[in-house]
Amino acid sequence: MVTTGSYGEENPFLPQDDKSYYGKIIFLNLQNPIPKIFSKGHRNPQGLFVGRDLILSTEHGDYGGDEINKIIYNNNYGYPISSYGENYDFKDKILKKQETFKFLKNHETNNFKEPIFSFVPSIGISEIIEIPDTFSMYWKNNFMVSSLNARSLYRVQFDSNFEKILYYEKIFVGERIRDLIFDEVSNKLYLALEDSGSLGIISIKN
Repeated sequence: MVTTGSYGEENPFLPQDDKSYYGKIIFLNLQNPIPKIFSKGHRNPQGLFVGRDLILSTEHGDYGGDEINKIIYNNNYGYPISSYGENYDFKDKILKKQETFKFLKNHETNNFKEPIFSFVPSIGISEIIEIPDTFSMYWKNNFMVSSLNARSLYRVQFDSNFEKILYYEKIFVGERIRDLIFDEVSNKLYLALEDSGSLGIISIKN
C-alpha cells in the first residue's frame, strides 16, 4: 500500500478523478505492473498503518482539518469537495469578505466517508503506528500519532470498530516529528526529529 497527494491548485480535482493516481491510496501487487486505486479523495496522506485487517491513514488538511481515516476499499474521502479544514487564504478571502466556506463541512451527507477524527486547528499530522501492549502495562490498545507543527506525539485509543477516538493524550516533544518506528527487540519508540536532524528515543523506566 502506498499513498499519493493531490496535485495542488493546478488541477485540484485530480483526487476525484479515477483516471489519475493523485490523491489516492494505491495497492501495488509486485507481480502485476498495474497499480490499483484502493481509495480516493485524499489531500496529502502522511502516515499509513496496515495490520489486523485494518488500514489507517493520517492526512494533512488545508488550513486546519488534519485527519485520521479508516481506509475502506473503494471509499471516497471527499477532498477537495469536503473537508473540516479550509483553504490557506481563509482569513483574507472568507473572513474579511464574509464569504461562504469553500469546502462542504459534512462528509456523510455528501456521500463521502467521514474521518475518524479531524484536528481543527491542524497539528501538521505525520505518522501513525500501533504500540504493542508489551511496551507498558499502562498503554494497552494504543496507537501513536506524530506531528510536525504541534511538535508533539499523540497517544490515541480507538473504539473496537475504529470508528471514533475514545481519548488522546498530547505528549509535547519540542521538535517537528517526521517519522516513528517501534522496535520490539529493544522495546523502544524511535522518533525522526526534523529540526535537529536527530533521533529521539522513548523507553519505559525500569
